[in-house]
Amino acid sequence: MLQRPLPRAALLLGLAAFLTPLAAKAQEREVVSKQVSVSRSEATLDLEFSDDTALEISLRDGLVMIDGDNVGSYQPGGELDAAWRELLGRAVSLEDGPLSEALADWRAPADLAGSLAEVAQRIDQTLETSLHDMEVQVDASDGAVSISIGNQSSLLGALLGSAERIGLLPDALADLGPDVRLHLDEDVDIGEDEVVSGSLVVIDGDVVVEGEVRGSVVVIGGSIDMPEGSQIDGAVRLADARVVRNDGTVRGGVVQVESRPSAPVRPTPPARPDVQRLRDEIREEVRQEARNAARQRDDRGSGLMTPFRAVGRAAGGLVENAFTILILGLIGAAAVVFAGEKVDVIAETARRSPGRAAMVGLAGTFLLLPAWVLGFVALVVSIIGIPVALAWLPLFPLAAALAGIVGYLAVARNTGEWLADSHYPWTGWIRKSNPLITMIGGLVGLMALFVLANVLTVVPFVGFVRGLVLAAGSVLTFVVIQIGFGSVLLTRAGRRREYWSTYDADEAWAAAMNADAGPGDEEARAPETGGEESADA
Repeated sequence: MLQRPLPRAALLLGLAAFLTPLAAKAQEREVVSKQVSVSRSEATLDLEFSDDTALEISLRDGLVMIDGDNVGSYQPGGELDAAWRELLGRAVSLEDGPLSEALADWRAPADLAGSLAEVAQRIDQTLETSLHDMEVQVDASDGAVSISIGNQSSLLGALLGSAERIGLLPDALADLGPDVRLHLDEDVDIGEDEVVSGSLVVIDGDVVVEGEVRGSVVVIGGSIDMPEGSQIDGAVRLADARVVRNDGTVRGGVVQVESRPSAPVRPTPPARPDVQRLRDEIREEVRQEARNAARQRDDRGSGLMTPFRAVGRAAGGLVENAFTILILGLIGAAAVVFAGEKVDVIAETARRSPGRAAMVGLAGTFLLLPAWVLGFVALVVSIIGIPVALAWLPLFPLAAALAGIVGYLAVARNTGEWLADSHYPWTGWIRKSNPLITMIGGLVGLMALFVLANVLTVVPFVGFVRGLVLAAGSVLTFVVIQIGFGSVLLTRAGRRREYWSTYDADEAWAAAMNADAGPGDEEARAPETGGEESADA
């Protein structure tokens, strides 16, 4: 094994790695969504960032998983498990900046040893590199060293992604010369006419060499492809990498860099009972202080902003109610202008037979989906053909929705007439002579429960009452839609009047007399009154 100092290129690489936090500009990534799942055998954290990337770290059944990959094992109920669960307990109540800060500040227990310490370090580094974007700034004015970072992630985190790569670096980077190009987490393609004057180092990326490299090529954690006609004057050194194709010329040969055997890790001697007790007390005090600070921040934020948030929600809900009434009013105006008589027939049916209309509407609602599917199948197998069937797919749901809206507006007109006859102080503006105004008044009445629920949003300690009001408004809307939809079905969209079972004695007597009387009797009865008047005269 080589026991000489690393050359200038390796020295710069190491400095770039370990001085990245000082020579880099860090910016916290925004966490837009989090999900914490904790059970007896699992402790999982799912994060989604503003750049549509995600991170999942899970301790489950003795295995540590990062984005679905097994990175090691742990002891359930041990120190790592307890520290991770404590972090997730704090993360539940945190959002945005405080959440990112708490996750980035998490540190693994210091008294872990062996493979467990490596797993804990891997979790810590994953959180660090995932929560920060790093923009490395390296001075390469002399042109000797060129460093390129693909996704602006941390160089240190990439190098430490595999603990074995640290042991591979000395042999992989030895004797590269003063001119080095370094590419991190990006693929490199050397074209046929391109000549690289020095050596090429690629970490976590794939290399395609079609031209000429006058130095060596080092690939760490990737692959190299050398088609026919390519030339590398130095050696190809592979550390945790592979060769896809080797049809080119490599004068220095292909070298697989193997990791050095590591010295056995001596177990950390257990601390004395009094020292261990002091550590536990300090750790518990720090945790309690962190919980208190987080609770105070949440209390301050919620106490100051809650009234404004409630007012904002109430205002937004009222605007939504007004917009709904406006849209339905415009549809109602079109229905009154173009199909006023049909709307009258539907409204009369809803007024005289609401129960029957509701039952027909409910049955029709359940039969909508089967009718849609069966109609499509019948059209496909019929002579009419597929074009009509394709038109059936969007037109049938549209017709059903239009029937429900028109039925709802017809019931709203009946509601407006009832409000006008009730003579409530706030219903004086409703005029039964104007069907559109009457319909809008009915819409206001049907939406009154939702308006009241939005107003109750700004009133504290009435959340249960507001929930009851919302439930009542939803039930009322459902019943009104069923009555209106059933009235549309009964009247065939207002084209046929429905016969009701209402009994009127005077109308029944007049109908019976007209049915029994002949043409001569009608003429005799017509002047009957006039004859009596002549006799009296």
